[in-house]
Amino acid sequence: MAGVDVTVEVCGMAGDGTIAAGGLINEAMSAGGLSVLGFDSYPAEIRGFGRCVTRSRIGDEEILALGDETHVLISLNDEQSISRVPVLAKDSAVLFDSNPPIYVQEEKSLAAEVDPETMLFGMPFGDLATSAAGTARGRNLAALGGFAAVCGVPPDLFHLVITAKFKSKGEKVVDANLKSFDAGYAYAKERFADCLKTMFSGPGRAEGPEKVMLSGNLAIGKAALDAGLRLYYGYPITPATPIMEYLAKQLPERGGAVVQMEDEIASIGAVLGASFAGARSMTATSGPGFALMTELITHGVMAEIPAVILNAQRGGPSTGLPTKTEQSDLHAAVFGGPGDSGRIVIAPTNVAECYLFTVKSFQLAEKYQTPVVVLTDFFLDNRVENLPVPEASEQDIAFGNVFPDDSVKGSYIRYLDTETGISPRALPGMEGFAFSATGLEHTERGTPDYSPDNHMKMSDKRHRKIRSALRDLPMPEEFSRGGDLDVGVIGWGSTFGSVLEAVNTARSRGLNVGALKITSIFPYHADMIGEFMGRCARVLIPELNYSGQLANLISHLRGNDVVRLNLATGTPFPPSLILSKIEELLKAGA
Repeated sequence: MAGVDVTVEVCGMAGDGTIAAGGLINEAMSAGGLSVLGFDSYPAEIRGFGRCVTRSRIGDEEILALGDETHVLISLNDEQSISRVPVLAKDSAVLFDSNPPIYVQEEKSLAAEVDPETMLFGMPFGDLATSAAGTARGRNLAALGGFAAVCGVPPDLFHLVITAKFKSKGEKVVDANLKSFDAGYAYAKERFADCLKTMFSGPGRAEGPEKVMLSGNLAIGKAALDAGLRLYYGYPITPATPIMEYLAKQLPERGGAVVQMEDEIASIGAVLGASFAGARSMTATSGPGFALMTELITHGVMAEIPAVILNAQRGGPSTGLPTKTEQSDLHAAVFGGPGDSGRIVIAPTNVAECYLFTVKSFQLAEKYQTPVVVLTDFFLDNRVENLPVPEASEQDIAFGNVFPDDSVKGSYIRYLDTETGISPRALPGMEGFAFSATGLEHTERGTPDYSPDNHMKMSDKRHRKIRSALRDLPMPEEFSRGGDLDVGVIGWGSTFGSVLEAVNTARSRGLNVGALKITSIFPYHADMIGEFMGRCARVLIPELNYSGQLANLISHLRGNDVVRLNLATGTPFPPSLILSKIEELLKAGA
C-alpha cells in the first residue's frame, strides 16, 4: 500500500444514494487502515433535485486537505457527473451506469465528455441490483461493488461496513444491500478482468488503536457531552443543525435537555440565563444567526456571564450560500456588537481540534466569565476524518469557575477589580454572596454608574481579563526547520490543512519555507506571531474570504507588509494554489 494517495468521488442527483455511497467508501477504507478525509457537497434546496458530490481522499499518510484531482469517479447520474470531468486526473477511472434509469443521448453522456486516456467502466447498476435483490434501490451499492473490484479493495471491508450501517433496519435490508454490492463486484471482476487497477493494493483490516469516522459537527457534539453539557438551546440553521440533532438524541439520556427555541435571539438569551445559574450550556449557529445574537453576546461581556457559542461559518453575507464554505465571520466573531466588547474566539483546524476546543471552551467561559466563540466553517463541520476515539481527561472537564473566598461572605463584591481582571464569581443562591448583575455600565458592586472614570476603569478591567486568557489559550504552532525563512505561510481554520500540505511539498523540494498555525483568534499571541513574521522575508496569509480578515487583524505586527491570497468561491482552499503562490513569491524574491 506504500504511496497511496487517491481521491474518489461519487456524483449523482439528490435521491440517488450518493452521500450514503461516499460514507461507505470512507468507512471501508478506514477499516482497511488508511487515512481518510471526506467531504460532501449538496444543494441547499429540498430533496428531489440538485447535484450531490462526495469526495474522499485516501492515503497511507495523514491526509491534511482535499486533493486537486480526482482519480476515480463513480457516476450515478451522467448529467450531473459531467461537471466533475474538469478535475479528473490523467489515467483516471470512471464507473458509470450503462443502462441508466433515464435514457441519456450518446452525445450528452459522460463517456462522450471524458478524455480519451480515461478508463471507462460501464455497468448496469440498477439492473444488477434488481437481479440480485429484487429492487433497483441498491444501484449505488452495485456501483460500490464495481469500485471495489476495479480498484483492488477487498470486498470483506465493504461487507463489514454495509452490515454495520444497515443492521438497525433488519436482516432483510442488510442482505439486500450485500447482494447488490456482490453483484456489482462479480460483474466488474469478470467483465473487466484485463483492465483492473490496483490503486489500493489490497488494504487489509486495520491494526492498532480503534479509529472512528467523525465529522466536525459530531466531534463538537461528543465534546459537549463529555464536558458535562446540561442544556442546549438552538434554532436550526445550516451547517450547525447536525449538532442539535445529535444532542437531541444523546443529551436527555445524560439528564440534560435540548430546547429548540423560536429564534437565535432566544437561544443566546437562554444560554446566558442557564450559564448565569451555573449550568453548562451552549448554542450553535451560523452567520445569519450569529448576527442576531450580537446584542446579547455583548450583554454577556458587560455582565460577565459565561456562554459557549459555536459559529459554523458559511458563505455570506446575509443568508448567502447555506451549503458552501467560507471564513468570513472572523470580524463578526471578534468585534461583532456595540461597544468595545472583547470576547474569546478560538478556531479549530481539523476534526480532532473541534473536539478539543469545544471541551476547552466551557472552562474558558467559566474562568474568564465571558462568551467564548468556537469558530468553524462548513468544510470543517461537514467533513469526516478517521481518528482515534477522542476522550477528555478529568482535568479537561473540571469546572473552571473562580469562586469567592468564604472570608468575604456578607461583603461580597461581584465585579472586584483584580490584577488579572477576573472577579471571583458567586452563583445565585449562595448564602451570603448576594449581588447585582446588569448590562448597564456598573461599579465593582454592580451598581449602575455612567461616570467617565468608572467607565474607563471597568472597560480596562474587562479587557485586561481577556488579555490574561492568553495563558490558557493554545499557542501558535510552527512547522519549519527554524531560523530565517524565505516565505512564511500563516493559516487558520480549515484552510490550515491546505497550507501545511503546500508547505510540506515546498520543503520536500528543498525550498526554505515554513507554516504557522493560529488557533487563538482573539486574544492572539502577538509576540509569537510577530517573531515568526520577523524571520520571514515574505509572509503569505491565505483565507477563504474576500477581504483577508485574519490579515486585517494581525498584519500590523509586520507593518502591514503581508501578501494576501483570498478566495471567496464557497469551496475548500486548493493546496496547489498556495504552492503556486509560494513559488511565485520565491521567484520574485530571487
